[in-house]
Amino acid sequence: MRVALTIPARVVACCVCALTAALALVGCSAGQITQTDHQLAAVDGASGNVGNTIALRNVFIPFPPNQNGTYPAGSTVPVILTVINQGAIPDQLITVTSPAASQAVVLGATQIPPGTTVTSTIGAGGPTSPLVVGELRVLLTTKQPLRAGLNTPLTFQFRNAGTVTVPTPMAPAPGTAS
Repeated sequence: MRVALTIPARVVACCVCALTAALALVGCSAGQITQTDHQLAAVDGASGNVGNTIALRNVFIPFPPNQNGTYPAGSTVPVILTVINQGAIPDQLITVTSPAASQAVVLGATQIPPGTTVTSTIGAGGPTSPLVVGELRVLLTTKQPLRAGLNTPLTFQFRNAGTVTVPTPMAPAPGTAS
């Protein structure tokens, strides 16, 4: 005796749809290729945190004034950055060092009061122009050429928060998309 089961087409269609939906949902979290894995920050520079109090944001070296994209050894090179003191006590940027620099000078507003932001600048007349009150300036004297497209490790030491090393990029050439 042979028994034949017949399954209505509507039931089969519902099962296929449910199985397809389940596979699609499981596939959403599978793999390493995601919609956000190639997104870049809207700023040119790097970021770093020193403990829970100091945040460094948009740390970068400006593109050199020449067109070959290189600061020669012995150049005075500005570092642009924003320092945010998220803590309850004042802090101070003590030193900046780099294996690519024979010297780093920190000038101006090195004190960062709690709850404030200090941004470094190049200066209206270039990196060696006189400081304006409240201005922070970080200048490197290079001991090797700095080239566009390469990161330069910079170590920032703060009196209270401690030390952080940030792989610092060079900004893109003016007129190019970053």
